[in-house]
Amino acid sequence: MIEIVPSILVKTKDEFEQMIRRLEPVTNRVHLDIIDGGFVPDKTILGYEELKTISTPLLFDVHLMVTQPGLYVPQWLDLNSDRIFIHAESEGDLGDLLAEIKAGGKKAGLVINPDTEVGFVLEYVPMIDYIQFMTVHPGSYGRTFLDEALNKIDSFHSDYPEIPIIADGGINPQTAGRAVAAGASILVSGSYIQNSSDPAKAISELKNGL
Repeated sequence: MIEIVPSILVKTKDEFEQMIRRLEPVTNRVHLDIIDGGFVPDKTILGYEELKTISTPLLFDVHLMVTQPGLYVPQWLDLNSDRIFIHAESEGDLGDLLAEIKAGGKKAGLVINPDTEVGFVLEYVPMIDYIQFMTVHPGSYGRTFLDEALNKIDSFHSDYPEIPIIADGGINPQTAGRAVAAGASILVSGSYIQNSSDPAKAISELKNGL
């Protein structure tokens, strides 16, 4: 079954809580983008500080678009984040970071930017529970879907069919089906859901697009 996960990218606690309350009735999971202002030219809330004062039943994918994920991973191990994703392009020992995530009882995911070759991360495949392909250049909402990312998804899926693949970015009813056809089983959608006046309808439209 294909999983649709709404993403949250916000700069204030108030906006964060507003999005959480809006999504609680329509999903059990969200994909929280954390951006440090260095890895890509934008900056968001830290997330773990805000969640200490916000009660929600939602589960969180934590997507660390940060230069040094080692500074952030420990903060998430005691929160309701059951899947933590780090970028292959970030600093630090990827193997150690993935091991730390898994030792903390969380699922570990590795994220690949559009310009990164898949071969760069193959040594870490035995350590990951998920691989996430960015189907846009990472950063703010509303970026253009990159069809060339589908070739990487297709190739990885052929070689490692047991590893769930996440496609993140530019997901709408037109691109959702193409990502799934290439091998993705989890779709992360930001602006299409967040810009809709009816998030439940938007999620349904994405599923219909499959």
